Amino acid sequence: MSGTSSADPARPEDDSGILDDLGEVVDVVLGEDLEPPDPEDPWERRQRILDSWTAIILAIAAVATAWASFQASQWSNAQSDAQSASAIARADAGRSATAATQQVVIDSQMWLAWIDAVNAGDRRKAGFLDDRFSPPLKAAQTEWVAGGSLDANGVPVTIPAGTPLDLPSYVVPEQVAADRDADLAEALLAEADVASNNSTRFVLVAVLLALVLFFASIALKFTRPKVQVLLTVVALAILVLGVVRMLLIRQFL
Repeated sequence: MSGTSSADPARPEDDSGILDDLGEVVDVVLGEDLEPPDPEDPWERRQRILDSWTAIILAIAAVATAWASFQASQWSNAQSDAQSASAIARADAGRSATAATQQVVIDSQMWLAWIDAVNAGDRRKAGFLDDRFSPPLKAAQTEWVAGGSLDANGVPVTIPAGTPLDLPSYVVPEQVAADRDADLAEALLAEADVASNNSTRFVLVAVLLALVLFFASIALKFTRPKVQVLLTVVALAILVLGVVRMLLIRQFL
């Protein structure tokens, strides 16, 4: 009992000591009762300003370089895709052109045989061939025959000039498809050229930004203030040029 009673009066003093220590910590954190700082040396102030500017320049250049590299990669992929699609369209155009050529050859042979039958007065053969004309040749044949004169049996008495295959109404669907695919191939190839140019321009921007990183990183390695300031200004100027050029290029989003 006596040991317990002797320890109790000392506890308030321990608590007050802890509170005093906490108060000192708060004063230090809040800046109270601190001596005013010594005046900043001009050299240290210049170095602090240069450090801040180079840090900002390096941060912006790093982000811009990453974006330019990303854009160059995206445009390069777009170029590859457009070239592949152009090659496929060109192959389709070639197949359609081959089919169109075959159809024109068949129509030409059919029409020449029809002319021979008409000249020979073989109406049965002429009618047989006429019934088997392809739809494009049939449409052009109707227009072509209308330019001459027919007898009571529908046989041409006077032959019009030229051939039905020369008329605008003679349109082979396979040739239309071939022309369409050829135009698509050319358009895709033009897109590939644009993508290639944009990719190259972004690569050049990335090179400029790499120079920014170089100049800004070595600026503070020199001891002469004029050299430090000069390199920092050069890095800043190249950074502005690179960012402006990058923003003027079409972005791949």
